[in-house]
Amino acid sequence: MSGTVNAAVDILLIVLSAALVVYLVVALLDPERF
Repeated sequence: MSGTVNAAVDILLIVLSAALVVYLVVALLDPERF
């Protein structure tokens, strides 16, 4: 059970990190959008 939870948390952290990177790149390339 704990292994499944750890895997889910790892996936969630990876997704959040990827989303943050994409957001920062878009903010840098297209600052007038924000």
